[in-house]
Amino acid sequence: MSGNARRRAVFFDLDDTLYDQLEPFRTALRVFGPAIGRISEENLYRRFRHHSDALWEPYCAGRLPLDAMRVERIRRALAEFGVEAEEGDCRKFQEAYQEGQYRIRLHSGAEACLGELEAAGCLLGVVTNGPGPHQARKLEALGIERFIPRTRWFISGEIGIAKPDPALFAHVNRVTGTRPETSVLVGDSPVNDVEGAAGAGWRTVWFNARGSAAEPRPAADLTADGFTDLARRILGLLAQPRPERD
Repeated sequence: MSGNARRRAVFFDLDDTLYDQLEPFRTALRVFGPAIGRISEENLYRRFRHHSDALWEPYCAGRLPLDAMRVERIRRALAEFGVEAEEGDCRKFQEAYQEGQYRIRLHSGAEACLGELEAAGCLLGVVTNGPGPHQARKLEALGIERFIPRTRWFISGEIGIAKPDPALFAHVNRVTGTRPETSVLVGDSPVNDVEGAAGAGWRTVWFNARGSAAEPRPAADLTADGFTDLARRILGLLAQPRPERD
């Protein structure tokens, strides 16, 4: 049995968990100029994420190219608010949005949370969906390697398996020598993060910094609206006994 098999492990989603994805989104919207008008940027962002999630499956299945998916998600979101965006502007938006994601910063309190978990002896990692180079550049921008080595960045585009497939979480356990019973995932997606990790036998934290009223509510072990006191709560969760799988 690996030396990590009994070790507590905490893994984090990347987008809208370790950093606020609305910040680069808001900046990139300037591409559309006055057409945005008085549309709530946060409401538009929510619909953008909705369409991004809806288009993820056809992209993963090879039915939709990545660049087309990225254009279509913002085009559909804007259309819901009565804005008919040109494809060229959608591409410019994506370029600005992507560049903005390489200038991101950790959520307030995230660094302290990671440090506290590390000091408590937890193995830390990242489990994120997306293209390998793109997600890696975001993690580099966050300086996450101070806490999590590159060998524990699990990016779906590099592995060939994406959340919520339980096989991805099983892969993470195999590579790190950890077990589902002592693994936790912190993530914002009710489906990809909470349902996916729970389906693999992990414990889950729904990171709901935007106060989403998702229905039905995710059956997470914990719900958090930020990083304040999160390390203590996760350690308390891991201290609760749970039967191990054979």
